[in-house]
Amino acid sequence: MKSSKKNKNLTELQNLLTPLMGKPALLSAIVVTTIFASLDEPVYACVLLPILATLTHLFPRTLQWVVLISLAIGVVSHEYLGQQKENSLDVNISTNACGVVESTQQKKSGMTSIINHGYRVRLTEKRNLPRYPLPGDSLCYEASFYPVTPPTVPGAFDTQGWLKSQGLVAYGKFVHWTVHGETWVPERSFYQFRKWIGSRFSEYLDPSETGLLLGLLAGDRSGIPDALRSDFQRSGLVHVLAISGFHVVLLAGMLMIFLKATGLPHRVVRMVAIALLFLYIPVTGGSPAVRRAVLMFAVPQVGALFQRPANTLNSLGVALLFIMIPEPSVIWNPGFQLSVAATMGILMGGFWNPLKNLPEELQKNKWWTRLQSLVVEPTYVTLCATLSTSPFLIHHFKTLSPFAWLGNIVVVPAISMGMQAGLFALLSPVDFLREYFCYAARFFLRLASLLTRLLSDSSQASVTVGPFEPWVLLLCGFLIVVVPFFAKNRIARRFSLCSMLLFAAIFAYKGYGAVITPTWKLTTIDVGQGDSHLLTTPSGMHILVDAGDTKRQDSGKDIVVPYLHHIGVSSLDALIVTHADQDHFGGAYSIIKTFPVKELWISECARIDDKENWQQVIAEAYRRGILIRDISRGILYKERFFEIKVVHPETDRCIDANTQSITFRAKGLGHSALLTGDLTVQGEKEIMKTDAYLKSDVLKLGHHGSKTSSGRKFLKQVNPKLAIVSSGRKNRFRHPSKQVIQRLDSLGIPYLNTAEKGTIDIIFRSDTMLVKTMLR
Repeated sequence: MKSSKKNKNLTELQNLLTPLMGKPALLSAIVVTTIFASLDEPVYACVLLPILATLTHLFPRTLQWVVLISLAIGVVSHEYLGQQKENSLDVNISTNACGVVESTQQKKSGMTSIINHGYRVRLTEKRNLPRYPLPGDSLCYEASFYPVTPPTVPGAFDTQGWLKSQGLVAYGKFVHWTVHGETWVPERSFYQFRKWIGSRFSEYLDPSETGLLLGLLAGDRSGIPDALRSDFQRSGLVHVLAISGFHVVLLAGMLMIFLKATGLPHRVVRMVAIALLFLYIPVTGGSPAVRRAVLMFAVPQVGALFQRPANTLNSLGVALLFIMIPEPSVIWNPGFQLSVAATMGILMGGFWNPLKNLPEELQKNKWWTRLQSLVVEPTYVTLCATLSTSPFLIHHFKTLSPFAWLGNIVVVPAISMGMQAGLFALLSPVDFLREYFCYAARFFLRLASLLTRLLSDSSQASVTVGPFEPWVLLLCGFLIVVVPFFAKNRIARRFSLCSMLLFAAIFAYKGYGAVITPTWKLTTIDVGQGDSHLLTTPSGMHILVDAGDTKRQDSGKDIVVPYLHHIGVSSLDALIVTHADQDHFGGAYSIIKTFPVKELWISECARIDDKENWQQVIAEAYRRGILIRDISRGILYKERFFEIKVVHPETDRCIDANTQSITFRAKGLGHSALLTGDLTVQGEKEIMKTDAYLKSDVLKLGHHGSKTSSGRKFLKQVNPKLAIVSSGRKNRFRHPSKQVIQRLDSLGIPYLNTAEKGTIDIIFRSDTMLVKTMLR
């Protein structure tokens, strides 16, 4: 009986592995990926290698040899090629050096060059010059390199990681340079070709439209406006802007039609198409997504030449092997992961497509056929791609786009028509034809941009999901793979149900822990020379105090919102702007526009402040139906274990904005914090004249530690255990001032500065106050 049950389980498990049978390239790619991941992150080896070893016993002998050979190739490739790349990044760079220009890219102002001299650096020439360095030029230069520091805000842009992913050791700008030799390299011709493409469009199209077409057809996205790129990203359609499978499939289809129209033999058509698409790889910059798509097109075509039909999943395996083996680190590239996951999801979804089993009379109905081709099929394909990419999207970005399916239905067709019109304009030998094709491209691209803007305009366009531990997301990935087998396979049902129970247990445990051991948290976000603080109450409410500046970068869009997504905040219960100074409200417009905000708290004096940018923030809040509350002394917000009491300003007069900064004391679980905005010494005196209780464990120093704030009497009355300074590195105001530091030292008050420590987290529990900083 036991033997029969064991054999039945083995049969069920082998049925689960059916998609891998007869696909040695796909199996090999999975094995190589497993080896790379295990060698890079040994913690994964504890899970992945035992699973691989167990499953190998269920394969036939031929596939077992595939696993063994793939394992050897993976180890050799990782240890040789991977280590070689690491060594190339570990070099000492000099500000004066000579090298060869590897590639160049046009920017809105000037040119960016990748220079190779055994190691690769990226330098920008921002001056308007008659000539810029070209690929193949040998030059000597003096450069000013930008400092590369670790990230100071969780979830914000990681410069070190970006440089490593691009194979660069440094980036900066030219001080001066001299070309002392020219050599033809293929990239020189590709660069000229991209310029020629741009010139064909620029005669009839606006720069933004030319930049969008160049990005879609040639992979040069430098001319795409930042606002448009942001709209595509928020609506979940950023994949449309990056040359990937969508573009290659469209281009390959048009190319095959053109070549067949010439009357050439089918074998010649296939060989020419393969050659042209391989040439397309370096033209577009050679991203992993383009290489994968071209290889997936080439493998079936090569099979057809030898009358050997190729399986699409096996073709994907061949493409992955050609990409991963020379560059093992590519498996950690988010773009590569998303591209592969989306392709795998679409291919597997096509195999399990429930629309194939519809009644025959329905399939013959012309109205249903139109509805299926225009809405149902695109929705199903988008669902498959979204499900397969969701674990990676959640891991890297902590977000999902609910409108992505709608965007793929309404925006992608417009982009497709615009690309086709642009391609016809590019190939048109007669100017008047080129002109009309350009106008057609303009119509479709503007339509796509408008639809994308409408989709992204909602604050719900990008929804926070997570954060979750990597093992939870890995388990989710396995669950997505086995769900199609749920109805027919007992092991798939057991795995799915056990996974669901485990997820439920995790959520229940976390919720139970939050109730049993309540905490509240104050986070000072490093936004440079500005202010932004996040209060998280014991009940899980999130209150943001100020939003940073927009001078160097938009703190709201580039720092605060990514941070909120990263820690799993789905909405802000309130946004408090202490006063209408740019370094406190600058990022508020982007936050209100791109992130769900329930209420905006401001002072009456701030409401009537006539700064144009500030009034734009208020107008956007009104437009989105955000409740605006007037805040003044005595207002109290209270919940269980926690309260916020406003101690400043008064409402009867409006004077200096800094003096009128909203100041409040947050208290809970036996601890307290006083947040002061840009409160001046005069404002501190006004508060001390009242009966407000100020003693607090934490004090956020007023005005970034300026000498006009944090008077000695005020510091004595607050008597904090810790002071927080929010200031920028090497700021021109030299905040915090020496006088304030001397006052703190003389009173024995320790302080932390975001310029030195990055983002500062303070977690308050009933028995302790835990302080964490992003930088040591």
